[in-house]
Amino acid sequence: MKVRLGDVCDKASSSIIQKSLEGHEGKYPIYGASGLIKYVDFYQREKPYIAVVKDGAGIGRVMKLPAYSSVIGTMQYIIPNEKVDINYLVYSMEYMNLAKYFSGATIPHIYFRDYQKEPLNLPEIKVQKKIGGILSNIEKLIAFRNQELSKFDQLVKSRFIELFGDP
Repeated sequence: MKVRLGDVCDKASSSIIQKSLEGHEGKYPIYGASGLIKYVDFYQREKPYIAVVKDGAGIGRVMKLPAYSSVIGTMQYIIPNEKVDINYLVYSMEYMNLAKYFSGATIPHIYFRDYQKEPLNLPEIKVQKKIGGILSNIEKLIAFRNQELSKFDQLVKSRFIELFGDP
């Protein structure tokens, strides 16, 4: 079935400013466009959600984030409804290339009102979970292989130094 993105999720905003995080230390992660910023003593979301970078560098970047966490104001919460599996939705949104909806010359922005119209193939929830699980496993395998490559690279460099000395 073909639906629009806005049919399977809602948006929510964050008003947290990164500068206001000083003095807040705790166990709840807070994220920005580049990933984890720090751990604070509060959270805004009790369930896993999708975050979209809506302002500045990296607009349109999509990431799935855990329960009991928050994002700063340059990001937007995307909350999936019961019709869609969160893993399926995050991979679908990554494929959509939301950055194409940007506006603004100095600081680029994207708005949910624009990208909520993006078409989405929506199979049965059971099929969505299967597809999301497969893609998640592939992503984990790629991360593992990248770690392996990094370790092999370190090994080659250390063997070179061992054989020829440190230049």
